[in-house]
Amino acid sequence: MMSKIRVVGLMSGTSMDGIDAALVDIVHSQLKLLAFKTFPFPKKTKKEIMRITSERNVSIENLCRLNVAIGQAFSDAVIRLAKLHAIPLKTIHLIGSHGQTVCHLPGSTLQIGEAAVIAENTGITTIADFRPADVAAGGEGAPLSPYLHYRLFQSFSYPIGIQNIGGIGNLTFIPRKGLVNDVIAFDTGPGNALIDLAIHHFSHGKYFFDEDGKMACRGSI
Repeated sequence: MMSKIRVVGLMSGTSMDGIDAALVDIVHSQLKLLAFKTFPFPKKTKKEIMRITSERNVSIENLCRLNVAIGQAFSDAVIRLAKLHAIPLKTIHLIGSHGQTVCHLPGSTLQIGEAAVIAENTGITTIADFRPADVAAGGEGAPLSPYLHYRLFQSFSYPIGIQNIGGIGNLTFIPRKGLVNDVIAFDTGPGNALIDLAIHHFSHGKYFFDEDGKMACRGSI
């Protein structure tokens, strides 16, 4: 068994701000961040994601093409991140890709961004479909952040709750001195997704999100 594994994690949330790419070394379950960058989607790809996620009647052909296009964008993010930091792709053991959520329902969820495209373009073993696996096991489709929260906060001497406000908000509760199987996690409802929608609407399509909350800070509570 390898004592060190080099992994790239890829994530694009329901807010669709871009592709987060994190390159980490995992040594005996400890994480060391080597590089991180958010890469914007190609404009055509982002426009198609927004169209497909907002429509009821989606063409299977368009969904199929978008699946490949997002896979291409994800693999480009890996290649660009490695190049920016002069890290050879052959030193990376694994890619974990969350994919782009295009539909999330109780008991059912769909992420696209073809993992086979990522693996082929980078030459790196790629795993995906974390959310469907969690839903199949009875979860609500957000298995990654609760585990990270547990790793970061398990040593606290009191119970702790972490509210993550992504496109969809979710909460992690860790009991005092709780083990990983004692962690409780669940969705809490819309988060940035509705804020982003409002920004896009009121800026007449000029902006997709409120960077650093600058627009919000100009208002009054």
